[in-house]
Amino acid sequence: MTAATTLAAMPVIAMILSLPYRGLEENLGGIITLVLFVLPLILILILVCLLSGMPAALVILVGEALRIRSVLFYVPAGAAIGAFIWRITVGANHPLGLLFGLAGALAGIAYWFAAGKYAGEEGQPER
Repeated sequence: MTAATTLAAMPVIAMILSLPYRGLEENLGGIITLVLFVLPLILILILVCLLSGMPAALVILVGEALRIRSVLFYVPAGAAIGAFIWRITVGANHPLGLLFGLAGALAGIAYWFAAGKYAGEEGQPER
């Protein structure tokens, strides 16, 4: 079982483990749910930010600094970030890895539509 699968299973495990403790006055069910459900979600948030947010921020900074406005820059960069995330989390060559690349490419298109086509411009873009 990979780390990503384990983290994804933690909320289910927390709910199952906390069921016998629901009626106790010490509220152990709430504590178990907090430890096994909320803390892994915070860990997942941090991992997602590190694995996708930081590379995306780097691509955005490069695009802004070099005033790159082409969708042909942002789409492959997004696909590369998606493939990178798949390789880091799963570490295997698998057809599902293509979906991560596709999701990254779509994210690159979405960023280009939102702001990339105005890269390097000062002030608010005219719409």
